Amino acid sequence: VGDEPFAVLLADDIIFHDAEGASADLIRGYENSGKLQLSVMEIPGKDITRYGVIKPGENSNQVSGLVEKPKFEDAPSQLASIGRYVLIPEIFDILRNQNRGAGGEIQLADAINYLALLGKVEAIQLTGQRFDCGTKEGLLEAIIFEAERQNLK
Repeated sequence: VGDEPFAVLLADDIIFHDAEGASADLIRGYENSGKLQLSVMEIPGKDITRYGVIKPGENSNQVSGLVEKPKFEDAPSQLASIGRYVLIPEIFDILRNQNRGAGGEIQLADAINYLALLGKVEAIQLTGQRFDCGTKEGLLEAIIFEAERQNLK
């Protein structure tokens, strides 16, 4: 990607949207501010522990931190980062130089957290219907949802 911002769409999240969609929202956000963009949604209850969770900043879309899969009692909010991003090229230098995090792996969430601490991250509330296809149930729900949308009952 060189020195250009770029979109990342994780395959375990399927999002159905009748308008332009989450990626277009993130691109517009980046064009307006030049900051890294995260797609977020509210995840109530204990399921929040399965996600990267944002620490909201002072402004409605500002992100002051990101915690990867926190314990329920340690979650800084109920806003989870969902697998859609517009990342900035600076992320590569951070990833190259950071220590291994959760699971002994280099974590994208840790690099995003570093940029959030510098005031370079914003969040955009996800619109549309999202399915977590990292679970069998979520994948089946997505298939049924799309079949019903296409009248394939």
